[in-house]
Amino acid sequence: KKEEKTTDFVVSKNYNKKYEIIITMPQDFTTIYTPANGVEVTGEIVNDSFIRYSFENKEADTKKIAAIEANADATADEVAETFNKGEEDESKLYKAYQVGNYTGVNKISDYSYDDYVTYNMYFNLDRDGFKGTIKVVVEKLKAEADDSDTEAIITAILDNVKVEKKKCE
Repeated sequence: KKEEKTTDFVVSKNYNKKYEIIITMPQDFTTIYTPANGVEVTGEIVNDSFIRYSFENKEADTKKIAAIEANADATADEVAETFNKGEEDESKLYKAYQVGNYTGVNKISDYSYDDYVTYNMYFNLDRDGFKGTIKVVVEKLKAEADDSDTEAIITAILDNVKVEKKKCE
């Protein structure tokens, strides 16, 4: 019997046993994005809940991680309102954010003890019967001088993620 070879990562998230949101992305990210010379791209499913891609060159002066996760039916503004409630530190607030034609919210985490800057983003998506948000997290080395590919990576994710909402039986 021949094993069927899959070319996609698929993860789902269940919401109160009422419905689940399923996201699908290509296993080979280079089918939707061309990395800079020398940058190797690998992908994996983590904890059956999100898809993660790593972008790294052999010299290790470039390293990024991009993760995609399903989110609920809320808009990005509603997500921000929930997370921002009671937070008085301006640097910890989710704020309006746009990449290409995609709108959402973003909070940047930059801890002094860590080598990375983390962008926590929720983007509004209205596609194929799904209207809600997906979460995209990008971590990049603080020391990395060239950050020009971050927006291209996010755009490739948002242009190509498939989202499906199913009612639970």
